[in-house]
Amino acid sequence: MSYVRSNGIDLKYRSFGSGQPLILIHGLACGLRMWVRQIGILSRQFRVVVYDQRGHGLSSAPDDPACYSPRLLAGDLVGLLDHLDIQQAHIVGFSLGGGPALALAGSQPNRVSSLVLADVGAGSENQWRSQWLARRWCTMAQQPPAILYEDMLRHEFYKTYANANVRTRFHMRSLIAATPLVGLTHTLAQVIAKRTSLFRQTALLRSIAVPTLILRGQYDFACLRSSTLLANTIAFAQQLTVAGAGHMVPLERPAAFSRALLDFIQRAARPS
Repeated sequence: MSYVRSNGIDLKYRSFGSGQPLILIHGLACGLRMWVRQIGILSRQFRVVVYDQRGHGLSSAPDDPACYSPRLLAGDLVGLLDHLDIQQAHIVGFSLGGGPALALAGSQPNRVSSLVLADVGAGSENQWRSQWLARRWCTMAQQPPAILYEDMLRHEFYKTYANANVRTRFHMRSLIAATPLVGLTHTLAQVIAKRTSLFRQTALLRSIAVPTLILRGQYDFACLRSSTLLANTIAFAQQLTVAGAGHMVPLERPAAFSRALLDFIQRAARPS
């Protein structure tokens, strides 16, 4: 296990393979463990780096609301790249991880070889609903944890994967349970509830000038409108829908997800 000190906290990360760097940024209540199936495939061709975002997994989870914001999550990614002396990388942001990925592509495009935004932007068209959900789960976190976990497993973010079979339900629950409650609640209250809607970030989206793939599960209706916005606003963005998947595409269709990444990166690398 390796750690980097970034923005006043310790981030846990792991690195696999060699070659061009490829950074995988996890979603809410998932942690770096969600990428196990991708690491084995992608590390044959790339140096794959995964990390726990602040408040998740084994990274620091300070009990201070001021330690959580979209800006700090984006800064953590930059700090990790600097620590590893990575000047340029393929960046993959899944769900919550899409925020740091977009911020890097917008502010330091020279550090992004290609950008993949997978199931990004849930709630962007209805911020009130995101705020309501964040409050609901923060309130539930004050009760026995099992109450919160079961409610999360019923939500559209997780239910397609959790309801597939006993094994996938246990796996999804274990990922959620590995997220420190204090980190989860502050992420909900300070990031999910307060982040700016993608529909109000069109200037940023239009400024993205790196090869971009917008990926969404077929049944991820929570990200349908936001994925369409991303595909229509980011110049020359490609869009791909993964058949039979909900929101948790990397877990539900790991082989298809990895294949989509490899195909896209190979196409992006070809001279036009």
